[in-house]
Amino acid sequence: MHQKYQTEKTNTTISPANIKKIRREIKLKKTHNILIILTGGTICSFADKAGKRDSDVERAHTLIERNFRASGSRYSSEECVTFDKEKPLDILSENMTTGNWNILISKMRTYDYSKYDGVIILHGTDTLAYTGALLSILMAGTKIPVFLVSSQLPPDDEKANGNANFRAAVELIINGIEPNIYAVYRNTETDGSGETQRMYIHYCSHLLQCANRSENFYSPDMAEVSQENAVFEGKSSGGERMYLYHDFELSPCVLRIIPYVGIDYEHYCMKGVKAILHGTYHSSTMAVTPYKDDESKRYTSQAILSLKKRCDECKPPIPLFLEHCHRDAYNYISTGIILKYGAIPVWTMTSEMTYVKLLVGCAFGYEGEKLNEFMNREINDEFVYRD
Repeated sequence: MHQKYQTEKTNTTISPANIKKIRREIKLKKTHNILIILTGGTICSFADKAGKRDSDVERAHTLIERNFRASGSRYSSEECVTFDKEKPLDILSENMTTGNWNILISKMRTYDYSKYDGVIILHGTDTLAYTGALLSILMAGTKIPVFLVSSQLPPDDEKANGNANFRAAVELIINGIEPNIYAVYRNTETDGSGETQRMYIHYCSHLLQCANRSENFYSPDMAEVSQENAVFEGKSSGGERMYLYHDFELSPCVLRIIPYVGIDYEHYCMKGVKAILHGTYHSSTMAVTPYKDDESKRYTSQAILSLKKRCDECKPPIPLFLEHCHRDAYNYISTGIILKYGAIPVWTMTSEMTYVKLLVGCAFGYEGEKLNEFMNREINDEFVYRD
């Protein structure tokens, strides 16, 4: 139903699209305030005389803002946007740990987000998808948009995409994107006509890790935005109170295993493990029944059934999750056997989100059926694979 606005002379009906346009025009007339959270990474790093890079957030925040002011963006003036800066971490993102995540979380609990129109988190590329997934869960319900911004090169390198990524994040915030947790990143793509640079926006709940031998990021529903003035409507992450303010602490209690030829489960220590996330081959399979001999049908330590047996013998039992494990996986007798023995299939989320959500669920103290219920409850549109 169209919303109605009444004046003294007439009743005027304005469509929802026009209401959004009016709100955007009003918003553009004010000075915007954006919180920048610097954590390190290549976007905050500089090379020494020997060419070795390390993070330096003190130096980075000054340069990145100066580059934005000179970028030619229609919003680059101080009359249009101001920045506050916080520096909770100063690390290369490959050094991210659950302990560092706890530091970031504890700092982020203290910020007054009501003062800001948006948040930009400067973060390295190596673990971007994991931190993005974490914040998509913890900050679902945010009232302002939150962006993770990275760079493939240091910000003082003219070939770096970080300055363009930062500009796009600022423009998207000012242009009124819906509150959620996003990443914006310029890919360099090659086709028959040569190299093309394209700016993409991603929901962090769907973001995939950058592949080896690549500097590009992808997600199942990524969308291209303009590099002149980035605009994207987006969708809200909902209205629930953010998990960010719950009392919990992350720990490295989820063991993640990738299948490969020659795997031996005796090599894995279960000490301190609260859940296991086991990957599959592309057809949702893994080694289930390598027998010692055909007569005894006793499986070896190279069979996942041996891992499941160890999980069940723990006090309390350790849940074994399989991802990605499609609903048709029962078609293979191998996968059908491990599912019959109680492994839990996961299909709907990215690998990064599945791991992070398990980590958060364990930090909340969930076990058994409660942990399974948490994994099956959608929090921020993380069920991206629905077929």
